[in-house]
Amino acid sequence: MWMSMTGFGRGERHGEEISVTVEARTVNHRFLDLHTRCPGRFLSWEPRIRGIVRDAVRRGKVDLHVNVREWGKLGAGLRVNEELLRSFLGEAKRIREEHGIGGEVTLRDLLAVPDLFRTEPVGDDPAELLWPVAEGAVRDALAMLGRARAEEGDRMKRVLQESAVRLEVLAAEIRSLTAENKEQAAARFRERITALSAEAGVDPVRVHQEAAILLDRLDITEECDRLASHLTAVDALFRTPGDAVGKRIDFLVQEIFRELNTAGNKSAHAGVSALVVTAKTELEKIREQIQNIE
Repeated sequence: MWMSMTGFGRGERHGEEISVTVEARTVNHRFLDLHTRCPGRFLSWEPRIRGIVRDAVRRGKVDLHVNVREWGKLGAGLRVNEELLRSFLGEAKRIREEHGIGGEVTLRDLLAVPDLFRTEPVGDDPAELLWPVAEGAVRDALAMLGRARAEEGDRMKRVLQESAVRLEVLAAEIRSLTAENKEQAAARFRERITALSAEAGVDPVRVHQEAAILLDRLDITEECDRLASHLTAVDALFRTPGDAVGKRIDFLVQEIFRELNTAGNKSAHAGVSALVVTAKTELEKIREQIQNIE
């Protein structure tokens, strides 16, 4: 299946004492780059969440955010930081005695002291008890994300297929000009040979031998054959994508560009050069699009 690396998914599940909302966003990346964010009390969920995401996403930058709304005790109790309380009361007493300040410390004063009161788990770990709710929200978000990525991937596949078909047409036109390209190159060499042969001390046999070697080097038949082979491989991936289709087509795009570039450099035909430029432009469209395919 063709999957885009760009997408968004959201999942929400509710329990008796908790509500979990999960949002997942993905963008293109060479590898799987996973970032998860959970509230502090539920950090133990992160390894499980990462495992679920790895099963659903093969490549791309993934940002997954878990939001938890709690109501009820959730197995938590309020505890006083005794050491901080003693220090606070001792300092308050010292200030009153040294500076002659009246008044007593009230409960309101204590409630204003940062970190004096803290919650501690009581009984079973709430993160463990409530994991099924979070897991459901994660899977819902990833399911929505998968549908969005599949829809975008299918649209991109159609766009890429159109470009690939245009490349095949251009490659066929380039091949049709190979003989004419060689004839034009030969005509230019004959003109040069005639001019050089008129110069004193030039061996005409050696000149013809060198010309034959150079003409062979300017033949683009092999480049056309390899170009056709690469385009056939691309077409096969459209029909049977398999795994890592984005990386595989990206590799083929590099090979196609190499053959086009070589053909353009070797060509002596203006028509071939123009077709190569057009093909490179079409290939660049594929290169840009394929960066977002998983």
